[in-house]
Amino acid sequence: MERLEKAKDFIKQLEEQNYLRLKRSWGAGMYLFNLLKEYLEPSCLELLKEFDKLPFEKKVAVLRLIKEAIKEPTVPAVSFQNEEKYPLEWFLEPLDKVKGLDFKEKKLLKSLGVEDILSALWFLPVRYEDRRLSTSVRTALPGKRYALKVKVVELREDSSDTYPLRVVCTDGTGYLVLRFRYKDPRVKLRFKPSTQLIVYGRVKEFQGEKYMVHPEILSEEEAGSILPFYNIRTKNEQSLSAKTRHKRVRKAMFHITELAKHMPEYIPREILQKYNFLEIGESFYLTHRPPTGDEETLNSFLAPFQRRLVYDELFIFQLALQLRRSEIRSQKAPTLKEGKEWVEQFVSSLPFELTGAQKRVIQEILTDVEKEVPMSRLLQGDVGSGKTVVAMAISYAFAKEGYQTAVMVPTEILARQHYENFRKFLEPMGVRVGLLTSSVKGRERLSVKYHTARGHLHILIGTHALLQEEVEFNRLGFVVVDEQHRFGVLQRKILLQKGRGFYPHCLVMSATPIPRTLALSLYGDLDVSFLDQMPAGRKPVITTIVFESRTEEMLEVIRRELQAGHRVYVIYPLIEESERLSLKAATTEYERWKNLFPERNVLLLHGKMKDSEKIAIMEEFREKGDILVSTSVVEVGVDVPTATVMVIESAHRFGLSQLHQLRGRVGRSNLTSYCFLVVPDQERYSPAMRRLKVLVSTYDGFKIAEEDMLMRGPGELLGESQSGFFGFRVANFMREQDRRLLELAREDASELIKKDPFLLNHADLRKMVLYRYGDKMDLSHIA
Repeated sequence: MERLEKAKDFIKQLEEQNYLRLKRSWGAGMYLFNLLKEYLEPSCLELLKEFDKLPFEKKVAVLRLIKEAIKEPTVPAVSFQNEEKYPLEWFLEPLDKVKGLDFKEKKLLKSLGVEDILSALWFLPVRYEDRRLSTSVRTALPGKRYALKVKVVELREDSSDTYPLRVVCTDGTGYLVLRFRYKDPRVKLRFKPSTQLIVYGRVKEFQGEKYMVHPEILSEEEAGSILPFYNIRTKNEQSLSAKTRHKRVRKAMFHITELAKHMPEYIPREILQKYNFLEIGESFYLTHRPPTGDEETLNSFLAPFQRRLVYDELFIFQLALQLRRSEIRSQKAPTLKEGKEWVEQFVSSLPFELTGAQKRVIQEILTDVEKEVPMSRLLQGDVGSGKTVVAMAISYAFAKEGYQTAVMVPTEILARQHYENFRKFLEPMGVRVGLLTSSVKGRERLSVKYHTARGHLHILIGTHALLQEEVEFNRLGFVVVDEQHRFGVLQRKILLQKGRGFYPHCLVMSATPIPRTLALSLYGDLDVSFLDQMPAGRKPVITTIVFESRTEEMLEVIRRELQAGHRVYVIYPLIEESERLSLKAATTEYERWKNLFPERNVLLLHGKMKDSEKIAIMEEFREKGDILVSTSVVEVGVDVPTATVMVIESAHRFGLSQLHQLRGRVGRSNLTSYCFLVVPDQERYSPAMRRLKVLVSTYDGFKIAEEDMLMRGPGELLGESQSGFFGFRVANFMREQDRRLLELAREDASELIKKDPFLLNHADLRKMVLYRYGDKMDLSHIA
């Protein structure tokens, strides 16, 4: 216990004076590791090992996690041990079974996608507000939100100020000024001197004066608890105010969480003991109704009961992946007899040399497709690394042995681009290529479907249109899915089921940079190949940060490149101007670029246009355009080799990976190319500049993805969709602790499947896997 007390005392010292000692310390992580290695679970100890390498904000979050993990409980633990446990099937019943919910509450929950009791329990808060009266004005730290009980001292008014009404208050330890925009004289009546108020808001400080801007005024009942907030965005209940929706959802969840007491545990007991996890029912209950805890710890999903749910979701996901993998391997696939010879024939026809990475990946794929076991492989390659050529080489080999290939891509523009490239390289070699998208209509559509069904077309390229039931193949042997995250597992499965009598080999391609270790865990049903080498002659794009007041040099480069016959992209974050977001927008700035370059052909492209319009504009830009003003609709796959300049306006508003994708639209030839990251002057010292400097310093997409995750502290994405590409409700891979839990969940799932391949000895766990992923991954073999 002496070591535990030392650790608590050391953490207290690190927290003093707004973490002053933490900012100056080095080696604090290993010191705490040595003190606490007997007290903490493995995932916490892993965080302490990396502690000294983390940015300051991340250190603070980890410190709070450790502090929460080692402190003695201040309230009695909620124990459901003696409660009657209902069968798991009961929790899969519709919401109508829940007593205490009225019609309006059920209707609202259903509009939010909550259909049954279990999905209601998984409808977790996205953030919390600590409205307990836990501090005073004197000890309240600027930048944090608090509930404070104060007494009105006086009112001050200044009509020339942005906040004309100022209410000076005190709690006996210091003064707090409440600033309001109200001009209605009736509002003043609630702020009479000596009136007691409970206010909630973020404390700010200027020249020694602490203040809150438009704080909430709470009743005695509203103060004193930690309030959960849910994602209440719904198209069906827009007539209700956000406050009313929050209130109804909270009331409904209060009733539903009572049922968590009866939730049976389904994760093996040895796993719970290994990580010292709480029971599932207790975890649900405390996540919806936390009795205590630091607000930032809760909002970073670092509390023990929250982390149990993160692990739970990842563990079930990993089990589903491994069961899916075993199901795929039980199917029979076509085999290539002379794949190597056909690929060599194709490669010898190319006007360029393949990179070593391309040759390595092609060999990996050939090894797979020569077996009867269906290939399921992810090809991760940076923008411009040559993934499409790899897909062409394998498609050619399948065509020469009498099999068809389906290539599914997310957008019409990308589909047509692939169609042109495949035809250019393969039709001279006797391979017939077809295109099927929503804009292919009438006789042309009927013709494509007819020739595909009869095997006259060797390769069919398309969008979601390929998934339609009436699209039939004659001998589908190979499926290529480009930008996998745009589709999802279920859609990939639909396409793979179109193989008649056998299961096609599948190659999933992605240019979205995902760190290697994360890719291996997230795509557990796939083998992973990496294209980590750029084609010869490609030059790194010269990337520069440009402040809005100093754009003249950038414009000179643009003029020079246009004079040389090259093309320019200009990207904006918005289509139209927004009052809420003071950002430039493509439609308004399009006029400015036309005025800047009146003699040039300036075009406009954005996501609200019809597909036919987008295609026409891209064709015009490729053939005779000069400047394309666009939104990030050009992010994926658009290939114009003569484009040498990428201007990204309001670059601080884009994510690192998205900026890297946009930059990848230039530098697609041996021409010197440029990327200008334009930011407002006031952003010069903002945290966003650190992200942009990473982009300037490297062109390695995998390194950028790693840096992106390291920089985004836990909780940064709170309030937004955290589902990412994989439909997770709570796991968020911007959080380091969630990535660590993913690795642990993968190891645990692998061990369990080795012992119990079809989860026959874990009936409830099998039901949970089927409930979550059965319809998406075709896990009928374990049902």
